[in-house]
Amino acid sequence: MRENPVHPHRLQQLVASVPESITAEQRARLLAHVQTSDGCRARADRVRHELRRVLDGAEGGADRAVDLACELDSLERVQERVDGWLGELVDELTHTPRVVHYDDGVPA
Repeated sequence: MRENPVHPHRLQQLVASVPESITAEQRARLLAHVQTSDGCRARADRVRHELRRVLDGAEGGADRAVDLACELDSLERVQERVDGWLGELVDELTHTPRVVHYDDGVPA
């Protein structure tokens, strides 16, 4: 089942919910996910614009339009996946695991 794409503003809100206290390694992971999501979205926008130009008859032809449509479809599917990964990472970084200590001193 395909996930719905996450609106960029919602992604910004999610990322902003991550505490400042995360480690440098966690911050680097978060930044890599954000950059990947942003880069994919920008690339899809460029391909979408180019496809519109081709379909309007400005340049290219039928083969170019099909190639662009396939690339756009792929980017949109990848965007959903990347946004899902980002959401999962934000969940991981914002939810501290609950640790229960019993009398034996070993966390459960």
